[in-house]
Amino acid sequence: MRTTEGDFGRELKLAAGELRTLRALHGDPTLAQIAARAPRGLHLSPSGISAALRGHSLPSRDYYLTLVRVLLAYDTNKVASLQHPEIPKWRDRWQRLSLLRHAQNSRTSALLPVEHHAALSEKVVLAALRRGQHVQLSPTAVDLNGVWAVAFSPDGLLLATGHGAKSAQLWDTVDQCRAGPALFGHTDRVTTVAFSPDGRLLATGSEDGSARLWDVGSRTLITEPLDSAGYVDSLVFAPDGQSIYIQGRTIRRWDITDPRQPRKAERHFANNLTSASVLSSDGLLITGHAGGVAQLWEAQGQTRIDAPLRGHAEDVTALALAPGSNVLATGSEDVQLWDVRTRQIIHEPLKCSGDMVTEMAFSPDGRILVAISGDRVSNDPQEPDFSFTIWETATWTELPSPQIGHSGHVTASAFSPDSRLFATGGADGLLRIRTLPTAIASEQALLADR
Repeated sequence: MRTTEGDFGRELKLAAGELRTLRALHGDPTLAQIAARAPRGLHLSPSGISAALRGHSLPSRDYYLTLVRVLLAYDTNKVASLQHPEIPKWRDRWQRLSLLRHAQNSRTSALLPVEHHAALSEKVVLAALRRGQHVQLSPTAVDLNGVWAVAFSPDGLLLATGHGAKSAQLWDTVDQCRAGPALFGHTDRVTTVAFSPDGRLLATGSEDGSARLWDVGSRTLITEPLDSAGYVDSLVFAPDGQSIYIQGRTIRRWDITDPRQPRKAERHFANNLTSASVLSSDGLLITGHAGGVAQLWEAQGQTRIDAPLRGHAEDVTALALAPGSNVLATGSEDVQLWDVRTRQIIHEPLKCSGDMVTEMAFSPDGRILVAISGDRVSNDPQEPDFSFTIWETATWTELPSPQIGHSGHVTASAFSPDSRLFATGGADGLLRIRTLPTAIASEQALLADR
């Protein structure tokens, strides 16, 4: 019986042989010539090219496809586009190789003695995670002209950000590096980003009053801009991926069953919006408004459901809906918890360290709630101090919180799909990722201490 390691090794050698054939068919360039032909913003090194051509290692997907694009058209003095008919074959090949490598690593790890699984430093980090302690990583990026939007892809391997330089960017979550060139298309600051449920589309919204849809695989725009009433404050995909709700001064639903030919609903709905909206898995849209009001809507039909929820004295500035439950958190000068079925408050208000909640999210497993709060709005974005407040949702007990790691406004945040990573972006231009303590890990640590 063939081993998984053998499968990966054989497949990698076969793919490398086909890369060498591609090289020979299109001018047989040197390693230095191949590296020099790489498109701007996509770096290829002679050593990395050599490793790929010899089957010594599998580079990242973007690196691999850039190499293929250079080889495919080297003899024409061009670089093949991502729409070249040969690209899907090579993209599928890389995906298969990546899966085989993952299977090999999992199998090899399982066969090794415990002491070989990780170096001492790795063991320390893993032990901290098991105890529910946070781990703050160095900034993924700095000097990004503000990070105004953050979202993880459904598989967590990519992170999308929006910037003040009229651009969005994809990042490799594990390697903490850019996953391809910046995405340009907007004419003003990119204020919101969202992945479709299947991870194939990225939506970006901007202060230019439009939203755009990108193909994640090819990093290309796939349709004309989708207009909005005012600058785009948030984007929400429907769970089936066939609609997107674009929020400006009001909200409009677009049918993207065919994302290359989107169709907008006849009318806008909701007004006096003061926070990003949230959408449940069963089509319940919730909006935050001035005067401490939250409103429930039937999203598809754009119809209001019952009377609004009124609990805060000031504007609702953040919303979060617990996955798989009926708990809604509304943020303002504090956090209030509601049962969306009964429309009743279910707990005493949760206090935060800052004056006003600006960002709020439940972890995808529903076990913790995070609120980011700061001083009231200032004309100087570097002046306010922001901080985390974290609760476990079984008893609403506050958990230890890491340092925020930003100076000034924290402008974006997102959980990874596995609930362990939390990314934040700030007006200071930093993109940060850290682990957060979890309720389960904290309970296990308490039991172990007893």
